[in-house]
Amino acid sequence: MSAYPDFVARFYNVIYDRLRSSVDHAYYLKQLTSAEGPVLEVGVGTGRLFKDAWSANADIYGVDLSEAMLKIARTQPGIEPHRLISGDIRTMQLGKSFSRIVAPFRVFGHLVSLEDQLIALDVISRHLTKNGTFVFDVFVPDAVLCTKGLEPTLDFDGFWTDGCYLRRTTSVCPDYLNQINHVSMQYEWYENGRDCSGTRDFPMRYFFRYELEHLIGRSPLTLDSLNGDFEGGGLETGSKEFVVVCRL
Repeated sequence: MSAYPDFVARFYNVIYDRLRSSVDHAYYLKQLTSAEGPVLEVGVGTGRLFKDAWSANADIYGVDLSEAMLKIARTQPGIEPHRLISGDIRTMQLGKSFSRIVAPFRVFGHLVSLEDQLIALDVISRHLTKNGTFVFDVFVPDAVLCTKGLEPTLDFDGFWTDGCYLRRTTSVCPDYLNQINHVSMQYEWYENGRDCSGTRDFPMRYFFRYELEHLIGRSPLTLDSLNGDFEGGGLETGSKEFVVVCRL
């Protein structure tokens, strides 16, 4: 796992409010606000979900590896800064238990090795109350993307502030044997009278259905459900998401 560069953190909300919030926001907001007791968001980032759960009176805490992301999250009006904690899903020791823990938007895919995945599940279980739930999502592997990759493709073209453009181009180099997509995101933006650019490269691990079931089976958790979307639909041809609900 790696921290986000400052420029990625700055533009995160602008990009993903357009590309992601319509997909998962309502689902995770319900997960965070319907739990009976404190909740934790792992990979809280800039607070895309956290801020609305907090506004809806959830007793919520958040953890993230990236200080650049947390710095933005802490600027949200009214949020108690101590609730946003710098930490790693593999090593966090919060001294507190939660009735529900969520890891939205592919957080688990940043755990590349089997060892890290099992360690993370063990750490999560130690932060759950009895019968507490852990909810996360990863993408259903696309056969073409995972074998042929993706040529540089413009996936965001807009503005980050008045009159200042922002573009992002994404490419993928696959490592099918190790189930890793090596992702490269090229950012271009206009600021202070000049054109700027930056690149973020990172590996993204992907999982298959029965691999996920076996992975949970090796952890202290029990698999409650494995759905194919954020509306509770079952897995079927064309499903884009694995939405995983586990219980201690």
